[in-house]
Amino acid sequence: MIKNCPCCGEAIVRKEMEADWYCVNNMCPDRLINGLIHFASREAYNIDSLGDKLVIQLYNEGFIKTIADIFRLDEAESDLIGMERFGKKSYDNLIAAIEESKHNNLDKLLFGLGIRHVGSKTAKLICQQFKSIDAIMAASYEELAAINNVGEAIAMAVVEYFKDEDNLSLINELKELGLNTNFIES
Repeated sequence: MIKNCPCCGEAIVRKEMEADWYCVNNMCPDRLINGLIHFASREAYNIDSLGDKLVIQLYNEGFIKTIADIFRLDEAESDLIGMERFGKKSYDNLIAAIEESKHNNLDKLLFGLGIRHVGSKTAKLICQQFKSIDAIMAASYEELAAINNVGEAIAMAVVEYFKDEDNLSLINELKELGLNTNFIES
């Protein structure tokens, strides 16, 4: 087994009682790209027109480094249209899809954030219980663990995620950018 991340060189670790090894560097380019791809994916935030290849291209060209940057792409119209294989129509379609995605339900956002152990079904359960991102951020470990089918590992992962200042800053940016942060029963 390798001991260091092949991308950034940081140590890889395996948490007790888990099978997976992963890079601990939050700034690892591979982790950042994979997080952006996950966020934009059909299963998560479902941003049509923002596929894996485009995410990688936008990351490599410096347009997106965080999830919030996706929602600022409209500020770089002339630079984006100048990219290889990306014209005005592609730009218009991408920006329209990004704007439309801002109306997604909260469970899509929670799942898209890539919180460890939180899958789409678990995200929906948590959102049904707490109804807003603010309520989820304020939820205690005990409150989260009390939800049916949300175990200790998931509850701890959610609490830890929202203790991180960078993650709190991201949530505030997403609110300012107009993303829906409330759960609406369908």
